[in-house]
Amino acid sequence: MGRAEKVIETKAFQGFRKMYHVLASSLFPLAYLYPPFGLSLSETQKWLLIVSGGCFLISFIFDFLRLRDHKFNSQFMKVFSAFIRRTETNRYNGSTFLCFAFFVVILLFSRYIAITAMLFLSLGDAAAELSGKNFGRLKIFQRSMEGTTAFFVVAFLIAYTFFEDWRIALLGAFAGAMVELFSFDVDDNLTVPIGSAVALSLVLVLFHLGNNFFSF
Repeated sequence: MGRAEKVIETKAFQGFRKMYHVLASSLFPLAYLYPPFGLSLSETQKWLLIVSGGCFLISFIFDFLRLRDHKFNSQFMKVFSAFIRRTETNRYNGSTFLCFAFFVVILLFSRYIAITAMLFLSLGDAAAELSGKNFGRLKIFQRSMEGTTAFFVVAFLIAYTFFEDWRIALLGAFAGAMVELFSFDVDDNLTVPIGSAVALSLVLVLFHLGNNFFSF
């Protein structure tokens, strides 16, 4: 296999992994938005907490064990190489942080805020990565202006869809983009959902719209 073929294979492989992460991370907000199996909103929230909390514990235990056993870590990374980045070989993987963050936002924030914050990560982060890798030219810290802009645009559209207020969408998307941009030493799978949920809550309070959305 030539060098060019290897590059194409790598890009296709990365695309598959990103698609998997987008689909998997979108299941939580979509299930919260459209409760399945005739469940009520409270029942849906309970089951989402159980699933996200359970996934977090399982992922955390495997990470904890593999990071303390080099042989097990090597075997684990080989088996799950389609879902875990090579850069996560010696640290906790993004799924562990994502499940914990989703558990937190579902538990602590109102429904629409939680859904919006989770979609900021699943769709906004994917847009930022794809845009940054394919069009990124202007670097800002460890990110690209193009990637951050893509995140902001997607986040704005998501927030406006749910809150129908350009002020909330603008400030919420900006806060989410800034959290993603400045997530240096902390995984953005953790910071983006929680940071965005906090920012959206503050924006709603700022514009005295909390009573309209906090109970959803």
